[in-house]
Amino acid sequence: MSIFKKILVVISILDTSAVSSYRLHILKALKRQGLSLELLHCVFPATIVNKIMYAIPAWYSFLKKNHLWTIGLNSLFQRAFKYGYIKFMISLEQLLQYYNDKATYGNHAMHHLLPSLKSSCYNLRTLGHGLCVNFISLNRNFAKKHSLI
Repeated sequence: MSIFKKILVVISILDTSAVSSYRLHILKALKRQGLSLELLHCVFPATIVNKIMYAIPAWYSFLKKNHLWTIGLNSLFQRAFKYGYIKFMISLEQLLQYYNDKATYGNHAMHHLLPSLKSSCYNLRTLGHGLCVNFISLNRNFAKKHSLI
């Protein structure tokens, strides 16, 4: 991933987390005005979780490598749980796993866009002899162990 693409992903993550924090503030205001917890449990996934799930396909590989960004998004879910907007704790890792599972299903709407599975079946020639070939691991630290310095 080029540095320009990484910067775009970081900007997108920051923007989405800022919008989600703003929406969390709106939920706080709705709670103060008397919206029931059952309705808040419906509004939170519809406004915040869907925003993050929409962006996960663009962030997926970046978030799998950079766990620092998952901490910030997980803190958003912790705040929502603390305020009572969700019944149980959600983590970004669970959303990533859900996305990964959903994308590999055959009945997903965009499954036909995925590349076909690679075949790892090789037709190798048979050995011309009846001997067994063993794997020998090489000691890569040979020079360090036997050096005179």
